[in-house]
Amino acid sequence: MESLKSFPTLETDNLVLRELTQNDIEFYFQHYNKPEIVIGTCFPGPANIDIARREFERFIRGPWVNNSGLRWGIMVKTESKLVGTCGFYDWIHEAQRAEIGYDLDPTYWGKGIMTEALTAIIKYGTEKMSLNRIQAIIDSYNERSMRLVERLGFKKEGVLRQRSIFNGEFRDDVCFSLLRKDWLKR
Repeated sequence: MESLKSFPTLETDNLVLRELTQNDIEFYFQHYNKPEIVIGTCFPGPANIDIARREFERFIRGPWVNNSGLRWGIMVKTESKLVGTCGFYDWIHEAQRAEIGYDLDPTYWGKGIMTEALTAIIKYGTEKMSLNRIQAIIDSYNERSMRLVERLGFKKEGVLRQRSIFNGEFRDDVCFSLLRKDWLKR
């Protein structure tokens, strides 16, 4: 697959996954400064709105513009606000692989929202982006996230020892993958 012509909007029974725009920078700033999101991603929140704007361009818009990924905003149909994000990055077209990333407002944890959102984007990734392999790299302390990907059929491949640093502490990351053939067998 070469490149996508326009940003896809995905719809599930309960969710709309849509493109994030400049109008969502305030959401980005607030969302990525929630302590649970900071801890789950092991990435400090933006210190101010200008930094949030730069990060938004790099991490949200950049992959789409550079044809290396997509990041959707997650909206619950019964509400008119963003509750999280999910998407693919490090999309290597020739190898038919990408990494998956996601985050959700803690108020919405435990309601099946991220399972529904990731199911939609994995389906899109395997069918429309021709992905054969989807990889998730998860901080070893993030047990919720590891359980989520395992429920979706991801297999644990191993531990990347002291791969990242968060709050001055070296942290292990756990690598999971999902192959198209395993997804289709579900």
